[in-house]
Amino acid sequence: MKRILILLIGLTLTLAGVQPAFAKSALTPIDLGTLGGNFSSAFDLNNSLQVVGFSLTTSGAMHAFLWQDGAMTDLDSGAGTFSRANAINRQGQIVGIHQTAAGEFHAALWDADADAVTDLGTLGGAESNAFDINDKGQVVGYSQDLSGNFRAFLWEAGEMMDLGTLGGCCSVANGLNRQGQVVGFSVTEAGETHPFLWEAGVMIDLGTLGGWGSGANAINNRAQVVGQSTTEDGLVHAFLWEDGVMIDLGTLGGPFSSALSINRPGQVVGVSEGHAFLWEAGQMITLESLGGFFSRAAAINDRGQVVGQSALASGESHATLWK
Repeated sequence: MKRILILLIGLTLTLAGVQPAFAKSALTPIDLGTLGGNFSSAFDLNNSLQVVGFSLTTSGAMHAFLWQDGAMTDLDSGAGTFSRANAINRQGQIVGIHQTAAGEFHAALWDADADAVTDLGTLGGAESNAFDINDKGQVVGYSQDLSGNFRAFLWEAGEMMDLGTLGGCCSVANGLNRQGQVVGFSVTEAGETHPFLWEAGVMIDLGTLGGWGSGANAINNRAQVVGQSTTEDGLVHAFLWEDGVMIDLGTLGGPFSSALSINRPGQVVGVSEGHAFLWEAGQMITLESLGGFFSRAAAINDRGQVVGQSALASGESHATLWK
């Protein structure tokens, strides 16, 4: 668990003040606003330009949102004070996490009209979270089991299945594609944290870039996988894995990058040195911020539109669409 926490810290590491060394993208950042508070962040979008994430409200609560046609809608059911939308599929189904009336945090599924939420339950523990949903309505994430360990799950037609591990205690599923291939990270028998590809009951270790820890964040319909890994010299670099080979995507000039999403054409987005990036054709390109020092690209659709988060010159941080 300690190494899982170290890896999760690495996922959100940002190095403010380091200037991007690479070219800037022509994509224009658009401020998606908030639900009344001073913070929001987008995590996913579909090809219909429906965007999901979470935002602070005027009362200071964190609520899931759906943004479409220029308007941000609050998805929170009102049962608790917290919810977050992590992913949306082509049909407009949304998954994430919500707080139950009992105060627990459970994986949640909002229907295509965003007017009803289904609690996906747990694997016996108190907590679960859904990170991705494909066009078939299959959902992946993590849940605590009866022992309190985090376990990757696949939810389908009302049933939550434990996907197992790479030999250690714990695992987390971050993404899946239309074929039902699942990626994430797991503790190995040796106590390291490695990315996995799960398919038809079999979990495969995807290895690392030479270091002890690595994690997969997303997979496209061509079975290309992206994530981040420690290197042999202890840095953290974004990777692209395909057909058994893990490629180092580099950084924007410093020691850190993380690839968070990949679309069908193979464009990759993520964060490096505190800046959102777009990687394509072997080049990492900086995405312009909304005026502040920090930005993060969380997802890219097949049309090349990107969502994430950016700081404003005022110091606030808002959900952002680049197109």
